Amino acid sequence: NDSQLDILRLLYKFRFSTSELAARYLGKANIKLVQKKLRVLEDQGYVGKRYDKSYKLQGKPAAYYLTPKGARLLQQLYQQFKNSGNKDKPFIVITGQGIKQLYKNRTVSEDFIAHCLNILNIYLKLRELYGDCCKFFTRVELTIYYYFPAWLPDAYFALKPSPNSKASPKRYFLDVWDGTRPFFVSVRKARNYLKYSEEGDWPPDRSAFPAVLMICDTKKNETKLRRQIVKALDESYEEVTYATTTQDTFIAANKPKDKIWWLVDDQDTFLAL
Repeated sequence: NDSQLDILRLLYKFRFSTSELAARYLGKANIKLVQKKLRVLEDQGYVGKRYDKSYKLQGKPAAYYLTPKGARLLQQLYQQFKNSGNKDKPFIVITGQGIKQLYKNRTVSEDFIAHCLNILNIYLKLRELYGDCCKFFTRVELTIYYYFPAWLPDAYFALKPSPNSKASPKRYFLDVWDGTRPFFVSVRKARNYLKYSEEGDWPPDRSAFPAVLMICDTKKNETKLRRQIVKALDESYEEVTYATTTQDTFIAANKPKDKIWWLVDDQDTFLAL
């Protein structure tokens, strides 16, 4: 049914989800009902589950993922949708490379799972703040577009002033540095956007180059990263907008106008999305 298909699309988009995050994504107050749907999908082989004794000892919930069988079902349904000419909400586009990645879900690291769950949590907060004005794309969805950097951001999203506005949306690259990867990787990736701005394929006729938003796990790491970005900007002729925040600050925000993103520039001002 539609609700089960929504779960499969969720798992393709974000790679992993808990039942609690899936319930929030679907707008369901009854988590047990979502757990039942997940069990049915698992029994049918469309969904897998990462869970063992260590999860119970740590108080961690099971992490669910899409199986290749589930992805091929979505792929088949998307083709049927295209052929039908139906203009309702389209199915997510499933690529062969995307299906290939799913075979790794049983063996990826716990840090990778935690990062995927965090990206989903970040998305849910963005949706809470901006509603239908936010169009959000994860890394797997960006692979079908030629003009994104080869080192893909964790996510890319676009914001409109209002759902029906004809104004051009503002566009953003988003990276989440939550302690699951070494700090030096965040510095290299921040610098890579400058290289991409100079040598990449972002279409200038489409929009201005997206601002780069970075969410850090601690204030200390945010300060260190900002220092490195300032240094990189000083060494480059490119003009790229960077803004940072901490996860605690972002999650605590109650409205879009809250001061969330701290602009990396000489004025040290906030960036309003």
